[in-house]
Amino acid sequence: MKSHTHACIAYIVGRLISGKNISSIYDYASSRHIDIDSLPDADRLKEFDYLSWAYMSGSPDISRFKYSFTGGHFLDISIKGNTFIGYIHESSSHFMGNVRGDSVYIYDHKKSTHYNFRISGRALEDEG
Repeated sequence: MKSHTHACIAYIVGRLISGKNISSIYDYASSRHIDIDSLPDADRLKEFDYLSWAYMSGSPDISRFKYSFTGGHFLDISIKGNTFIGYIHESSSHFMGNVRGDSVYIYDHKKSTHYNFRISGRALEDEG
């Protein structure tokens, strides 16, 4: 996965789980703020073009989402409460994590690496 991919994942799960319209992400690993507009998928992320399946066999409390990155990479995410697991098809990368308040924690199994982000934004219903 490219480094911006983790920021995109943090944006997606942060938005789905927290319900916030995220304007920036702080990446603790690089000690920098990432403006959503600077990400390669910014326009697609803001439109948030996803398909949702309300139920998964045997687990009605899990929501599944599919996202297509620019360049043809496909991401599947399953969310239960504030935790998530995901898979990027073209890179065979699995990841998991959780969202607690404004913090997004991601563990990338392929790289055996933890990523920590802080999301900044406001609740979607506040946008009127």
